Amino acid sequence: MIDEEISDGLPLEPPQAEAAPKPEVPEQASTLGRFPCPCCGYRTFPVPKEEAVAYICPVCFWENDVFTPSENQPSDENSGMTLKEGQEAFRRLVAVRKNLVHYTRKPPPNEIP
Repeated sequence: MIDEEISDGLPLEPPQAEAAPKPEVPEQASTLGRFPCPCCGYRTFPVPKEEAVAYICPVCFWENDVFTPSENQPSDENSGMTLKEGQEAFRRLVAVRKNLVHYTRKPPPNEIP
């Protein structure tokens, strides 16, 4: 008989390590470090907008452009759309452009300002 097999001919399985219990995270902690999207205003940014290079908001799908200093200046990251145009489109469409609506999601309670 081979050592790797038990008496009925089936191979032994290696012992399974027990998974460590996941630490409980207080609900309030999930909102820490969240910053508002400059377009929709929901707290979806992991860092301030000045540091969020090309970050795409999952709620409105605005791509942050750190090189556009004003809301009326066209954004290269958003196909020439201005931030003001993006904000107006979000109010009408729930996305910055109609073709991006199906990519967006509703904000969970911890992202609502």
